[in-house]
Amino acid sequence: MMFLRSLPALLLWVALTGNAAQAPPNAGLVLWLDAADASSLSVNAQNRVQRWSDKSGQSHDAWVDEGTEQPQKIENAVNGHAVVRLSGTSAFLGKNIRSGNGPVTVLVVSRRLPEQAGVDPWQRLFSSRAQTADNDNVLPNFAISLAQTTAYEPTVSVLELQGVPIGPYAVGRNAIGTSENFRGDIAEVLVYDRPFASLAERQQAFQYLAHKWSVAVPTHADTWTRVGPLGTLPTRTHVYLPLSDQNNGGRWVLDTNLSDDFNGSSLDPTRWHVNNAIGNESLGRKPALFTPRNASVSNGNLNIVFRKETLPQKYVELGFKDYTSAMVRTRERGFYGYYEARAKPMNSAASSAFWLAWTGFTDNATEIDIFEIGGKTKGAASDRSYNMNAHLWATPQSKEHIASGSTWISPWRLASDFHVYGFDWQPDTLRWYVDGVLVRESKNRHFFFPMQIVFDSEAMWKWFGVVDDADLPSTFEVDYIHRWQRGP
Repeated sequence: MMFLRSLPALLLWVALTGNAAQAPPNAGLVLWLDAADASSLSVNAQNRVQRWSDKSGQSHDAWVDEGTEQPQKIENAVNGHAVVRLSGTSAFLGKNIRSGNGPVTVLVVSRRLPEQAGVDPWQRLFSSRAQTADNDNVLPNFAISLAQTTAYEPTVSVLELQGVPIGPYAVGRNAIGTSENFRGDIAEVLVYDRPFASLAERQQAFQYLAHKWSVAVPTHADTWTRVGPLGTLPTRTHVYLPLSDQNNGGRWVLDTNLSDDFNGSSLDPTRWHVNNAIGNESLGRKPALFTPRNASVSNGNLNIVFRKETLPQKYVELGFKDYTSAMVRTRERGFYGYYEARAKPMNSAASSAFWLAWTGFTDNATEIDIFEIGGKTKGAASDRSYNMNAHLWATPQSKEHIASGSTWISPWRLASDFHVYGFDWQPDTLRWYVDGVLVRESKNRHFFFPMQIVFDSEAMWKWFGVVDDADLPSTFEVDYIHRWQRGP
């Protein structure tokens, strides 16, 4: 996939280079090919590259293949640095890096000049082909392939995968055969045998490449998502502090207006609004209608029920049929702070969602999904998927829909038990937590407007599949919602 130069990317490049990293992260680096380092390129008398030495210290050198018109070293090509120019007929091959399955992160800096354009699509920047019988676009094989056939500016392409071997590999071609050879310039290749461990580490890699090669940076460089288990969990010693910050480093102050332990017998109507299937508020996601009877408080929990029932004809005519659920939202809006709920998603394909929203307005509509969970999906396809999203629907300046989301895969079925879900909303950063451990971090570039707290269940048939009626009624349980503001 290509990430072409654009104004937002240029602005991000300026921001990144203001604090440029001098080297990429070193941990887990298993292949580092750097055309700017003359000592890493072995060339013949015609300046044709014979070997591209690996700088990672792992000795995974790339050797030129037997194709004609071998790659050439081009001095002072990009931002004062040399690149390796590939003609589309010859490229590099490397040996196996890792036989066992695991994570891999690949970053490649490349460009294509106008005189190099007019090529076939799907040319390879990087290819790994452990299974020789299958092409490199069939897992566990993988590749960075370019659909684009035209010229493009220096660009960083990124691939992040799980559960694959690494190598035998190729740079600028398919690892096997002579097809999909790249025509263009390759400046640098970084391959890690792990995911980046944090947003700071992820940005270190991009800062390094942005500063060195003056590349446009993909927008997802702004976001990091955990891969794998949570590790050691924090122990709660203070009930009214965020689980992720039991030492109170944020000097948190509890907002009692937007916090509720649900210890009564009913929702406080001065604090909560339940959508009641009338007026201009959301009626639900068809075919499930929001109705008040599906939201209740008992046994110390807020209970949101998704059920099957016959609906009045007036709703059937609007497209609602056979199912009802509920939406509960605060009357007041909250702004920057820490939002935490202990909850158990419902055990059906109906969604369980905890989110912040201020929507329905033509000039200002925003939404942050702390989670959207399908607790029991067909074939258990999404039962462990912790889905986090953020949407900008409209602003006074634009009606463009901007969305950013990612998924953490939990080791457990999310609907099996209660867990603690947190969200830290700050002016510069958005952070998602599960059981007090960070699972996603993103730069805040759009969310600067107060929002309501929302709990609901919807019929997300296209995402989680059609609910199995045998699983109904199903209940989404929320033990508490707490909101804190940072202290001075």
